[in-house]
Amino acid sequence: MALVAVSGVSAHEFDLYTYELRARASLPDSVTVTESPVALARATRVAQTECLADVIYYEARGEGIEGEKAVAEVVLQRVVDGNYPRTVCGVVYEGVQPGRQDCQFTFACDGSLRRPKDALAWSHARRLADEIVDGTVRLRGTTKHAIAYHSVDVAPFWAWTMQQTAQIGNHIFYKRDPEAQTRLAELVGSLPQFAPSDIRLPPLVIKLEVFPRSEKVQPQVQISRAVGDGA
Repeated sequence: MALVAVSGVSAHEFDLYTYELRARASLPDSVTVTESPVALARATRVAQTECLADVIYYEARGEGIEGEKAVAEVVLQRVVDGNYPRTVCGVVYEGVQPGRQDCQFTFACDGSLRRPKDALAWSHARRLADEIVDGTVRLRGTTKHAIAYHSVDVAPFWAWTMQQTAQIGNHIFYKRDPEAQTRLAELVGSLPQFAPSDIRLPPLVIKLEVFPRSEKVQPQVQISRAVGDGA
């Protein structure tokens, strides 16, 4: 009886073992874990906040709270404009992709990101960006829907084709000018038009000086004593 009982237990255990093997064999080789919508939304928000903080820090540091909010307003206006990427990070880092050389913000491509940040200024920029993203700080449209800006000490060519909306601190802000194309066409139309037959080029004259073989010619190159700083 004892032998039969032991044999019965062993057979039962063997059945359980083979069942587990079959169950494991039916499992897929890999499992795809889908991130929860809440976790994904949280990660997206963190990324957008960080990108907005980058703009505030690098583009408006030292401009005061109104200047910082104005620059952030341009970024968010581009997000909803339809002609730019649909996310904050997409707007901020547009142009850094391989094969492109049209960075929209200078700091994204000039090496600024590799330099250490000022801890106090960066902490302030991150806090302000976080408050803007979560709605604690409201942007009041002080730039009047501007989608571009530049510093007062430069005069970019594109500014002529846009409508100035505001000057806040050291930045001048612009929105699209619907009449820009008309003005451009009028300007081109006002230029004198020349037919190819009207263009006369002067003859190319090359003056050669022949020196006797015995005469030594001294170089007439003058080397300056110092080179000043410049670009």
